[in-house]
Amino acid sequence: MVREVLVQKLVTKTKIPIARYVVNPYIGCGHGCRYCYAQFIGPFKNTAGVWGRDVFVKTNAPEIFERELYKLKGSILFSSICDPYQPIEKKYQLTRTLLKIALGRFRSVHILTKSSLILRDLDILQNKDVSVTITITTDDELVRRILEPNAAPIDERIETIRKLRESNVDVSAFVGPVLPMNPERLARLLSKHVGRIFVDRLNYPWLVEDIYRKNGWTEWLRDEKFHEVVAVFKKFLDVD
Repeated sequence: MVREVLVQKLVTKTKIPIARYVVNPYIGCGHGCRYCYAQFIGPFKNTAGVWGRDVFVKTNAPEIFERELYKLKGSILFSSICDPYQPIEKKYQLTRTLLKIALGRFRSVHILTKSSLILRDLDILQNKDVSVTITITTDDELVRRILEPNAAPIDERIETIRKLRESNVDVSAFVGPVLPMNPERLARLLSKHVGRIFVDRLNYPWLVEDIYRKNGWTEWLRDEKFHEVVAVFKKFLDVD
């Protein structure tokens, strides 16, 4: 279910080190990733919505952003508690509109997404102060379909990285959270397209414990497995 809402504030400070401020054009995310903290951290928890189904569209976001941007100095992240290029963005184009505003004011922008829809906006991203991180959490499509049911397939994300790099857009990969995978295979795959990756563990395992047990993935709930994956990645890539 999609609902249009009005907001009084859009930009907030963030502790994520890649930016000073963050913009979330939507509340909720249609990708429906089972492990995502945004279903219980942030405004979605107060909506009584169903995670992965219900998305709230901040229709007055451009107006609010124009007003707030003049008071801010520093880089801006799109986004932290939703994917700025989730499926509903095709219709509403809020992310595109907000990016045009930010880049038109010569602001530094970082985009974090799982979606190939970002390629739609190459016309406004090229030759700007923009960096992009594409999230790729596994090399296994079965794992992806179970844990990231409405997100882009892995091959599509890899192709998105390739096309961004081909278009001279600064791009990196984020392997977070680390999901069940063949780490050497994923590391070799990523190393063909990026020189650095960012890695994070599964920080809220209780969200997916039942799914992991059902699929025989329980060893991946242990910290030791995360450290094994990082060790393999470091053989092929610069890891942060």
